[in-house]
Order: sequence, then structure tokens, then C-alpha cells
Amino acid sequence: MTTADPGARFDVAVLGTHLAGSLLAAVLARHGVRVLLVDAPPDPGEFAGETTVPYTAEVFFTLARRFDMPELAAFGLTSALPSQVRRSSGVKRSLGFVYHRPGREQAPEQAVQFNVPGEHAEWHPYRPHVDQHAFTIALAYGARAVPHRSPLADVRVGERGVDVLVGDGSLYHAGFVVDGSGAGSPLVRRLEAEDAEPRLRSRSRVLATHMHGVTPFEDCVRLEDYGRATPWSKGTLSHLFPGGWLQVAHFDNGEDPVNPLASVVLSVDPARFADLPAGPEDAFREVIGRFPSLARSFTRAGAARPWTSARLWQRTAGQTAGDRWFLYDRTVSRNDLFLSRDVTMGAEMVHALAPVLIEAARGDDWPARRLRRVALFQDRLVDFNDRLLQAARTATADFRLWNAYSRVWLLWSMLSALSLKSARNHCLATSRWDDVERDRDDAFWFTPPAGLPELLERVFGLFAEVDGGTRSAGSAATEIFALLRRAPFVPPVYRFADPGARYYHFSTARRLRMLVWSKTTAPAEFRTMMTKENITNVRPPAVH
Repeated sequence: MTTADPGARFDVAVLGTHLAGSLLAAVLARHGVRVLLVDAPPDPGEFAGETTVPYTAEVFFTLARRFDMPELAAFGLTSALPSQVRRSSGVKRSLGFVYHRPGREQAPEQAVQFNVPGEHAEWHPYRPHVDQHAFTIALAYGARAVPHRSPLADVRVGERGVDVLVGDGSLYHAGFVVDGSGAGSPLVRRLEAEDAEPRLRSRSRVLATHMHGVTPFEDCVRLEDYGRATPWSKGTLSHLFPGGWLQVAHFDNGEDPVNPLASVVLSVDPARFADLPAGPEDAFREVIGRFPSLARSFTRAGAARPWTSARLWQRTAGQTAGDRWFLYDRTVSRNDLFLSRDVTMGAEMVHALAPVLIEAARGDDWPARRLRRVALFQDRLVDFNDRLLQAARTATADFRLWNAYSRVWLLWSMLSALSLKSARNHCLATSRWDDVERDRDDAFWFTPPAGLPELLERVFGLFAEVDGGTRSAGSAATEIFALLRRAPFVPPVYRFADPGARYYHFSTARRLRMLVWSKTTAPAEFRTMMTKENITNVRPPAVH
């Protein structure tokens, strides 16, 4: 039986059956927690992240190994996903950034592409199918869903427990509630927790939809003009321009695809683009019409679902944890969908929150102190993501600055993936998980290479100076490349400090040079980071 009985008493009610909510419910149920899973109120304006990076995969591998749930590794290595999920989603063989200037053809010398190493299986998750798959996993492990998936109507938190009212009038009871239902949460309304002004630096007007008929960018330009670039549509492509970006992720670019759509997300500075039409389709066409090369990709494209549109996309909640309740994931914060952070942060929060709730449920004791620590970690994730996004927006002012910023962002992502893999391997060897539960004053929950957090802080400071008008974009870019040249933890084979190295391929020769570097002149921590799959290009053991 997978449906919930209103007469039963549940340990935890999880509100929101999207990816993060269902994965949390699955982990809790796997470890004996009685879980009620409730759909959020229908919100056609919500849009979810649909891209991943190698670090995302490492988080999923960690979830799979720590909680003994091999199905979760498939979210990082897609070959193990059910056929209908895999074939309706897209592959991600590269991260591409092309810079546009109004009224001009795109200049090939203003493009950057990072090709994903072969041992990874990054992808474009088609969220309707992916979220349903995660929901199915939760039910298979014993979570209970409301009959007919009647959506959430109200939540009441008392001293002795939580009452959850659903749309068909049924009332359910739990000891604790995790609210990931998103915008319009009844619990947020009751708590008056919504911030009148988002506690974020970023400000975006976002227009998003799925489109059919999007022409691959390599068919709109001469691919041979782009040096060593691989076809742009085989990965996530971000079109950058002063004050904004347009991210395109094709779902029909893999083997035996069945989904002809592409994810299209436009984000612009609302102040800089205040003159755009109110209607999302008209606003979208107005923006892309300013950039000839970009406009050609959408000559025959049309929206396949209603537009998601918000003049101010950002929103936050204030207090995020209390007696018998925890605000989670998209209920706490909604920020720009750029740079693959939506899926990644959701998986990180499953890892942070699940152990605390599993322990609490065993004794029906909900420790406010430990929950506040998880809430603080969530706030740090939100803040770090916001700083990355604000710096990215600043970097769109000048291609030189974007060229520098993209190296720092990728360096952070790659070294985080390697560090997490190393920490996980140590945890598995010692049967203790302390190495991935670091209580730091930043967003790292494992030990990063020495000096990386300080580099990030310095780069964020440079972007603040550019924003404040005290430093030019060119000067900031020069300083960032100099920082990358001096940092001992930047693998020289990446050539991140070379502005001219704009196409990255992790070849066999580079793998061998990386191995030699890690065993000789690299900082000591790199000796444990380089594992067999990094050198031999084989799939990691997390899939087994």
C-alpha cells in the first residue's frame, strides 16, 4: 500500500513532491521513518533547474553510498535511469558560453566551452519525468502519499505535532513537517515568514518555458570558426549579453531521444531591461531580436507550455526552522536558475537534513539546536549561490570579465567534486561520515583545497569593486587571471590562467599530466583526490 491513511500517525510530513522533496522522503523512509508525502498546491509559475555539473553527480553518489540507496546514484550517472526518464532528458557533454553584443553578429573569439570529462554523465533532466521518478522511489521505500495526490491546503503546527489538511478535506497528523512546497506555502503564510524584500543580492526578471523548434546554435553560425568547439547543442549553452543571459538545454540531443523540446530560460537585470513589454512572449522576442546570431536559433521556435514569468524572480523566507517545522529548498529561497545550482542545492540539503530527522524520529525528539545548525547551513548555501549569481551578472558587462569569471566558477565546481569524492572515499574506508559533516562558517560541508575559499572571497571582492565603480572590468579580469596563476591548487594542465585557452578538453595526455602533477608539485590533498576514474576515464564505483 502506498496511499496514506488519515488515521495513521506519521513521523514526518514532507510537503512538495518535486525532486528534493521526494528524495528526502525516500531517504527517510529507507531508514524507518514514517513519511507522509504531500503535493504542493499547483503553481504554474514555478520552474525548476534542468542542468547538472560534475559536482552534482558527486553529491548524488554520496547520497547513494551514505544511505545505502543505489538508485540515487543514477541521478548522477544517467545510464542506470529508467528508459523513459533517460530518453526524455538530454545529455550534457559541454558547458558553453557565447557572448553577444547588441546589433552585431556573435564574435567567435568571445566564446568559451568546457567539455565534460567522459567518466561523467551530466545531463538535462526533464523535470516532469525526473520528479515523478523520484516520487516513485520514495513510495517504493515506504513513504505514503495522499490518495489521488490531493494537494496541500493548509498546515497547522502545535506543541504536540502537525496537522496537514489537503484539498479533498482529509486531515493528516505528523510529528514534524518539512515544507518544500515553494511559493504560496500555507505554512509560510501562517508564520508570516515571507520577506517583503528578498534577502538576496541578485535581482532578475525571469522568462522560462519549454520550446519546440529551437535550432541548434551550431546551425546558426559556422562551427569551424570556433576553434576546438564541439557542437553547442550537445551541452548546456548560455548566451550572454550585458545585463543578462539566455540558457538553452536541449532534451533531444542524446541517443534514441523521444522529447523534441528544449528548456529555455531568459534572465535579465530588471532595471537595465525595464522597457521590455509586460507579456513574456513579447519580452522574449524583444530581447533575442537585439542579437542577430541568437535570434536565428528561435526563428521557428514556439512555446510548448505556458511561460513562467516574474518581473522579480527572487524571493526568500526569514526564519526557516522552529519547533516541529523546517522550511526547505524552494520554500526558503528562489533565485536565478543559472549555473546548475537548483538541482545541486536540493541534493546537498537532502544530505544535510536527512541524518538529523532520522535520529530525531527514532526518539520522537526534535532537537531545535541541530535543526538550527542545518538551517544555518541552508542559509549559507543560499548566500553562496547568490554571490555566484551576482558575480555572474556583473561579469556580463565585458567578455574579458566573463572569460575570467567562468574559470573561477569551473575551478570551484571541479575542485569541489574532487574534494567531495576524496572525503567520501575516506568515509567509506573508516565507516564514519564526519568528513562530510564539517561545521564551517561557509558553504563547504567537506574540506576544500587550502586557499580555495580565500580565492573565492577575493574574486567576490573584485566584482563588488566593479559594481561599485571603483575598478574597471578589464582591471578585475587581469587580477583574476593573476590570482589563478599564483594559486598552488590550480592544476596547470587546466590552463585556467590563460585567457586564450577558451576550449577545454580533458584528454588522455592531460589526465597523465594531472596525475604527475598531483604526485609531485601539487598540494598534498590532491594525492587522495585523483582516483582511478579520473585517470582511466572509467565510470566510478558509485553506480554499483
